Amino acid sequence: MTDRNYITVSELNYYLNRILDAEELLHNIYVLGEVSGISYHKGNLYCTIKDDDSQLSVVCFAADKTYMPEVGEEVLMYGTPTYYTKTGKLSFVVRRIEPFGKGKLHLELEALKKRLLEEGIFNDAHKTEAPKYTKNVCLVTSINGAVVHDIYSTIRKYNNLINVCIVNVSVQGKTAVEEIVKGLRLADKGGFDTVILARGGGSFEDLMPFNSEAVVRALYNMDTYVISAVGHETDVTLSDLAADARALTPTAAAEMIAFDTDRLIEDVISEIKIAGRKIEAQILKYSNKATELTRACTYKIGNKLNVIEQKITTNLTNIKQSVVKLCNDKENQLISSLNKLEILNPLNILKSGYLKGVSNDRIVSSVSDVKEGDTITLYAKDGKIITEVIDIQ
Repeated sequence: MTDRNYITVSELNYYLNRILDAEELLHNIYVLGEVSGISYHKGNLYCTIKDDDSQLSVVCFAADKTYMPEVGEEVLMYGTPTYYTKTGKLSFVVRRIEPFGKGKLHLELEALKKRLLEEGIFNDAHKTEAPKYTKNVCLVTSINGAVVHDIYSTIRKYNNLINVCIVNVSVQGKTAVEEIVKGLRLADKGGFDTVILARGGGSFEDLMPFNSEAVVRALYNMDTYVISAVGHETDVTLSDLAADARALTPTAAAEMIAFDTDRLIEDVISEIKIAGRKIEAQILKYSNKATELTRACTYKIGNKLNVIEQKITTNLTNIKQSVVKLCNDKENQLISSLNKLEILNPLNILKSGYLKGVSNDRIVSSVSDVKEGDTITLYAKDGKIITEVIDIQ
C-alpha cells in the first residue's frame, strides 16, 4: 500500500515527544503536589506527585543533592516534563525539590540560624551580665493576653519593690516584627535594669516574628540585660539564642528577676551578724597581737637600754681615763716647762754672782756698748748698783 491512514507507535511517541520539547513554557517549571510512592535506586529518587484530581510520575537523578521529601509531604518540584518514546510514559524530570508551607519555613529558618551563628550573633561573649538585683523591669509584649498578668503576679508574690513597665507591641501578624524592634529599642533607652521580651504559646507560624532577623539584630544591639521568654518550654526561637538569657516561659522569666525581699532581709541580718562576729574575732586577734608586740617591744627596749647603759658607762670610763691621762700629760709637760724656765731664770744666774748691766735702756753685752762717762746700772739678786764708766779696756 502506497497510501496509509495510520501511524506507528514509534511515530506517535516521537511526535508527542517533539510537542513537549517544542513547548518552552513547560521547561523549568515548578509543580506543587503531595509526594507518594517513594523509592530510591542507585542514588535516584522515583515517586509520584499528586493532588486531589491527578498524579504525575517523577524521577530525580542524584537526589542526594537536593531536599529529600517524605511520603505525604507537600513540596515544590522544579524540572521539565519528558515523554519517553520507548515506554510511552510521561515523567517529570526534577532537578530541585523544595518543601512547601511549614517545611519551607523550617528550611529558611535553619539557613538564617546558620548564617547568624557564623556571624557570631549568638556568641556568649557579646551578652550582658545579669544585674544582681533588678529594680526596674520593662516588659516588651502585648497587653492583651495572660503574659502581663502572669509576670506581674509572679513578681509581686516575692516583693513589691520592682517597678514594672510595659511597652505594648503586637506579637504576631504583619506588623509584629516592626513593632517588636521599635519596642526593644525604646526599652533599651529607658534606663531599665532588665528587659523581658515575652509572649505566650502559639503555633510555629505564630512565633515566626521572634525568628526574624530584624528582631534578632535588635536584641544583639541592646545594651540592657534582656531575657527572651517566648512560647512554651519546647519552643526555641532565634530570639532565645540572641538574648542575654532564655526563660522557658514568661512566668519563669519573672522567677529569674523577682528576688524575695523577706529572704533578702534575713540574709542581710545574717550577714551583719556574721560580719559582727568576724569583727570581734579580728579585734581580739589584733588586741592579742598588740599585747604581744608591746611585750616584745618592752623586752627589746629593755635590752637595748641595758646595752646603751653599758656603752655609756664604758664610754664615760674611757673618757675619764682619757681626761686623767691628758691632765697627767699636760701636768708633766707643765712641770717640764717650769723646770726649763727655772733653769733659764736670770735670777739663778744672778745668784751665782753675776750682774746684769743696762746703759741707755740697753743691756750691756759688749764693751762696745758703752763709752767713758756712760752711766751703767748693775742689777744684782738683791738690788742694783749705779756706776759710771771711767775707763774701757
